[in-house]
Amino acid sequence: MTSLSAAAKIASSSLAATQVQMSVTASNIANADTEGYTKKSATTSALTSAGTGSGVSVGDISSGVSTLLMKQLTSATSETAAAEKTADYLDQLQSAMGSTTSSDDTGTSLANMLANVETAVSDLAGTPESTSLAYSTLSALETLRNELNDLSSTIQDLRSNADSDIATSVDAANAAIEAIDALNDQIVAAKASGASTGDLEDQRNTALAELSQYLGVTSFLGSDGSIKVYTTSGQVLVDSTAHSLSFDETTTITASQSYDGTSSGLSGITVDGNDITDSISTGTIGSLLELRDETLPAAQDMLDELSEALITTLNAVIPDLLTGTSASDIAVNQDMLSDPSTLLSGSSGTAAETAEALLDALQGETSFDKAGSLSARQEDFASYATDILSLIVSQSNAADKALELAQTELTTVTDTISSTYGVNVDEETVRLTELEQLYSVSSQILSILKEMFEDLLAAVQ
Repeated sequence: MTSLSAAAKIASSSLAATQVQMSVTASNIANADTEGYTKKSATTSALTSAGTGSGVSVGDISSGVSTLLMKQLTSATSETAAAEKTADYLDQLQSAMGSTTSSDDTGTSLANMLANVETAVSDLAGTPESTSLAYSTLSALETLRNELNDLSSTIQDLRSNADSDIATSVDAANAAIEAIDALNDQIVAAKASGASTGDLEDQRNTALAELSQYLGVTSFLGSDGSIKVYTTSGQVLVDSTAHSLSFDETTTITASQSYDGTSSGLSGITVDGNDITDSISTGTIGSLLELRDETLPAAQDMLDELSEALITTLNAVIPDLLTGTSASDIAVNQDMLSDPSTLLSGSSGTAAETAEALLDALQGETSFDKAGSLSARQEDFASYATDILSLIVSQSNAADKALELAQTELTTVTDTISSTYGVNVDEETVRLTELEQLYSVSSQILSILKEMFEDLLAAVQ
């Protein structure tokens, strides 16, 4: 009787363990296409009593994604998200800057517009008494002026868009921080009660990967199952509680506004009162900060240097021909636009001499100070405008290449995680079939034992 009871206990434990394993396997199959889900397995161990096998027990239901792979995933995610933003904004900037050639061979860049001004002045120098040619010269200057104003406005619009995108990214990052904190509490509680935490850990890993889209993070697993999350510079984001990012969006940004870490400048990123702006280098927030505070202002500086040099150089030939001090406010003299015949009358020389001097000023070498990413140099205006465009095109191409490399790295990491921890439906289906057979065998054993018990009882009676 005792041996039959022991056998029944072993068969029952086998049946219970198999039921759990079947449930886990069925869940794997059902969630094969669920984003962030990893294959779960129920660990089993043999039970012994007085050195004799007494059944099987089910331990944790876990997946256990490698900590190293998670670090690689968050790093690759941050780099890719940053590269995507940088490439997107630089592509918009490059498009706004135009090109030196187009389908009709005219070109739409500042260099082309400067060339048009040179052509108009050259024609005027040949016939300085022509009011229509004077008008053509002023019209070409007005087109150039309008383009400089528009480019300046576009750059500031892009900075405003970046600032708005930072605010959106901060909100999304805070949502992920809160989710990680809440999942920490659930996992700690589940572990304390002996419940499975596999699905909760998947959700937390997904939230951590989501957070890494917005800024670089690192995490550490605690003995109680919770994780602590920090920025790559060491600012805590999640420990025993959530530490949210703070940021104040600026509705409209002008060329004179910048981030300087004071309340009078553009907003930075703070956590618990600590300014961490300068330490954020990856993720969408890192990319957007660099675009707003460095890349786009550098483009503005180059346009301002070109505009200031134009104003100074051309006004030295024809006083007050141009007004303003930068690309945002450069303008052509309104009185001359209203009466083009006065264009060449304001200088000390003859009209022909003035026109020739104006052409020389446009085509001759001009000294440009260091501006943005361009070093100091001496060249004509069209060449300097070409240098600006070439630099921005080069930056855009480099951003596209960086994005391609980052996406390749991210794909490699995600593929590794998927192949190692993802669900293979064919394998799980075979596993489910094997478990069903095992369950059937355990059921048969119990059925046989039941009959034996009944026979034994009948014999005793």
